[in-house]
Amino acid sequence: MIEDLLTNLKVLKNLLSKNAAVNVNGNQVKGIVIDKASEYFRTARQEVASLVLDEEELSKYDEDWQNLIRLAQRNNSKASYLSIINRLTEKTRELAVLSRSTAITAQPAANGTIALSQDEQRLIATLGEVLPSSAQSYRQGLKDLAGSPERLSYRGTATEFRESLREVLDHLAPDEAVKSQAGFKVEPGTNGPTMKQKVRFILSSRGRSKSNRELTEKSVELIESLSADVTRAVYNRASLSTHLQTTEREVRQIQRYLSAVFYDILEIKRQ
Repeated sequence: MIEDLLTNLKVLKNLLSKNAAVNVNGNQVKGIVIDKASEYFRTARQEVASLVLDEEELSKYDEDWQNLIRLAQRNNSKASYLSIINRLTEKTRELAVLSRSTAITAQPAANGTIALSQDEQRLIATLGEVLPSSAQSYRQGLKDLAGSPERLSYRGTATEFRESLREVLDHLAPDEAVKSQAGFKVEPGTNGPTMKQKVRFILSSRGRSKSNRELTEKSVELIESLSADVTRAVYNRASLSTHLQTTEREVRQIQRYLSAVFYDILEIKRQ
């Protein structure tokens, strides 16, 4: 369903971009906008609600789809449509990543260990074959999230997940190999290949197209961004309760994005 939303948004953007007028006045175009936006509420809203962990975030996403319908009720500027569509596309790409990922299913067991789903067991087993230390970091992150609800900090958990990804990317895409690739450029503010560049190197070497790599590269960007947010949260969030609730949600999202990345770059088959 989420992939269908991306397709619909692409259709709308292409349709509106071809409109030469400043305003969208044609009833046929406005009818298509209303139909595509209404389809979100009919077919995909329930799945989106299961993926978005924050009610405010879900409300904003709903409102953007509603605003497309409102715009199509009158003659409004093409720019106003495209602004909303671009925003929805960015968020829907994130949701597409989440829809492909493994939800947190680890539960504390009686003996102090954690009970893992079959998907998590398969992922960790594959990680263990590729790089045991990465598997340990990922498993530690899951254990933290399945642990005591009275946890005081999630910074260490975010670090475990990020370190797990970094080790795998360094193993599959050594710096020198990435830098020797045609067209490689060091990004501003960095000293070597970024995680995103390493993912691109791995998937490109397997013959994957740009569009086929897009969601995995986006996942890595989100992991980096959320990890930085968790680190900064200690200094920027005055309320301890708000800090813990927000950072836990962010770390759970990191895990889901990370799971999607691992399934892709390690070519794990879902059952």
